[in-house]
Amino acid sequence: MKSGKLLVAGTIMSLALACPASTNFFTNVTNLWFQGYKSNVLEIAEQRLSANTNDIAGLILKYEFQLEFLEVASISNLAQRVLDVGATVTSANFVQQFPEYIENIHAALDFLPHYTPVEILGDKPKALIPNKPLVADEIIEALQKDGYFD
Repeated sequence: MKSGKLLVAGTIMSLALACPASTNFFTNVTNLWFQGYKSNVLEIAEQRLSANTNDIAGLILKYEFQLEFLEVASISNLAQRVLDVGATVTSANFVQQFPEYIENIHAALDFLPHYTPVEILGDKPKALIPNKPLVADEIIEALQKDGYFD
């Protein structure tokens, strides 16, 4: 059964990477995330960022991965990049959703310093639990509606 899940995840990821204009990027990444294939979502983010270091979708997905896995050493720099690049995006749906996402980023950055190393070690394995939605689903969906992935 495990190999079947990997095959499904690989197929979905291949579709998201190979045919971005003909598939629904939002649906692909949110389904992968929800099913627990978060490292596949990170791979998608990394591929987008290797093509364009200012790709807002790649930055957001990488930030969400780092937040989920409590990669506290690098998250504040990446959060700042999301804020800086996001401020330059002018598409209508993104602009409407971005202020709420900014609030989420600030809340996370305010909370993380209060996490003790013991709490971080205890909570990191929880990132592997499937059936948790992608927090950034609305902002990624806004990009989809704006035609960002066409």
